[in-house]
Amino acid sequence: MIVMRRVIFVLVGALLLVGGVTYVNKKGGMPSREDIFGKPRNLISKSEKLPLVQRAPELVGIEGWINTEPLTLAGLKGKVVLVDFWTYTCINCIRTFPHTSEWYERYKDNDFVLLGVHSPEFEFEKKKENVKAEVEKYGIEYPVALDNEHKTWNAFANRYWPAHYLIDVEGNIRYRHFGEGRYAETEAAIQQLLLEAGILSIDKIVEIAEPPSGVEFQKIGTPEIYLGYLRINNLGNRDVDVRPDMPHTFEEPSDIVPNRFYFVGQWTLRGEFAELTDATDPPSLKSYGEAGKLIIRYKANKINMVLDTKDGDAVGAELKLDGEYLTEKNKGAHVRIENGVSRATINGPGFYNFVDTGGDYDWHTLEIILDSPGLRAFTFTFG
Repeated sequence: MIVMRRVIFVLVGALLLVGGVTYVNKKGGMPSREDIFGKPRNLISKSEKLPLVQRAPELVGIEGWINTEPLTLAGLKGKVVLVDFWTYTCINCIRTFPHTSEWYERYKDNDFVLLGVHSPEFEFEKKKENVKAEVEKYGIEYPVALDNEHKTWNAFANRYWPAHYLIDVEGNIRYRHFGEGRYAETEAAIQQLLLEAGILSIDKIVEIAEPPSGVEFQKIGTPEIYLGYLRINNLGNRDVDVRPDMPHTFEEPSDIVPNRFYFVGQWTLRGEFAELTDATDPPSLKSYGEAGKLIIRYKANKINMVLDTKDGDAVGAELKLDGEYLTEKNKGAHVRIENGVSRATINGPGFYNFVDTGGDYDWHTLEIILDSPGLRAFTFTFG
């Protein structure tokens, strides 16, 4: 059973959350900051011609469209196109939406097309109705292509969420950026290609300043964490008897180690997620009458999770931070306070924000105390 244990506890394919980018490296190994972001450089000067990176590949394997009829890059020749790869449960992608929407509004009347390519990370993100709901939630009005099998992602040899590829009027990629940030640099590149093509109106030629990020990435001390056995990392209570797709009862640990998470109760590890399953409570839960717990020790100002439930049945939870219920001052967007108790309801697939301590990036321990089985936990993300 050695192979089975390795499947559970070895990260398959290196994943890294660095400075606002989720990196997927199918060859293994960890990238340097220059691998991800390129060498440091100043804001693009509109007097310096952008290099020709490569011919842009065509959109392939698109299974549906939102906000538009089907498009092709060949049909968009003569326009400047920004291809934006994203997925709706990626916190790094979510934080770029105000900027991409602003670019769309500012330049859409100057033959500029912003094309979102939704390349899902998890199976439930392939459902068009789920993506459409998130598009409406975040006010995205530009075209979105559903790249459910990552065929366009692979055509671009992309490995990042989010990722921006800027294409000129002749169909050439002239600029790329991976991850959050460099918004002023990206907008300057958009302006340069529009100017080069003679399609930018004079009123849009403005000096651009980099907006504040709102996240101090250097203060976040915990990496993105996956709970499904195909990519599981940073599990604190590893048990040699755990098997993929088989229920296992985890006892609550006496010590909580930084940058580790812990299952408590009976959990079944699936490929993409861990599911709290029905079982006789272990001794550590009998006094509480709970179905199970998740515990994590992390360093960040915000903690978020990608969650779903079995068969769509809602699962309730109480949340405690450092042993105390959350308050109005430190609760996340998906937490409510009821008679002094901080609670959340997980009622469908998506992104849930549980804690927001503002400027406090210190170490904290979060307990998610679940009322009933059926929770499916995919990831923890931070900041």
